[in-house]
Amino acid sequence: MYLFANPNEEEAWDIHTPHWHGQTATVAHMRMDMVMLTPMMSIVADMVPDNPGIWLFHCHMPGHFAAGMRTRFEVLTK
Repeated sequence: MYLFANPNEEEAWDIHTPHWHGQTATVAHMRMDMVMLTPMMSIVADMVPDNPGIWLFHCHMPGHFAAGMRTRFEVLTK
């Protein structure tokens, strides 16, 4: 998956912290369930969803969650 911060964000402090519940992704050879994105930044995250269930995906930054930067995703069993 590709993650990116909005290129129109001009404030250096407007970071995002995408967080997957119940799963981990590999970013730069490290397994993690959250990454930090600064404006104009992009990363590639490799994920093999192996934990079935309905999980939350959201941003940890104050105000972002309340503003709707969240969703649920479902991992099905094989």
